[in-house]
Amino acid sequence: MNKNIITPTLRMGYAALALGLVFSPVAALAQGAEQVPFGSLKLSDSKDPIKIDADKLEMRDKEGMAIFTGNVSVAQGDALLKSGKMIVYYNNDAETGEGGASGAAGLSSAGIDRLEVSGKVYLKSGTQIATGDTGTFDGKTQVMVLQGSKVVLTDGDNVATGCKLTANMDTGKAFLESCKGQSKGRVSIIMAPKDQSQGGTTPEPN
Repeated sequence: MNKNIITPTLRMGYAALALGLVFSPVAALAQGAEQVPFGSLKLSDSKDPIKIDADKLEMRDKEGMAIFTGNVSVAQGDALLKSGKMIVYYNNDAETGEGGASGAAGLSSAGIDRLEVSGKVYLKSGTQIATGDTGTFDGKTQVMVLQGSKVVLTDGDNVATGCKLTANMDTGKAFLESCKGQSKGRVSIIMAPKDQSQGGTTPEPN
């Protein structure tokens, strides 16, 4: 029996670093940059524990890798990340010393260097949902990238589509890029009109 293969439900507080994505405000990067008035999409602004479910987990302490496969689900509060596979690259020397923890316990106390997700990536927080084929998060630059043949970002009735979504959690800005393979690649944005009966006003375009 391979002791490195387990099928657990984990609560890893430090994994919040890997999942601390801030999409606020969202901008579209195609033919210049356009401000899209979506709200905030946050996964790290919570003291709730991080819960990770997967069919399989393989720990590779020597390589500093944790590989989650099969129906991967990461939840914190009302935020949710789903994918077919998730690879976490972590610093297994971070404050562990010679007698540091190993396995899942070691991952929970380590620094997250990089996160990779693939297989129908689904990211939800509040009313906002982002979907794509693959995603990466760099712990050093604090940048999250979601890519695919069609990346979709929705907030209620508002919808933006492209092929690459890049978000920086330090600056709080995100950019949605068009598909380069298209002769006239554009970011598509559909925005529902405001309900005037609520007394709101629609801002005029710049």
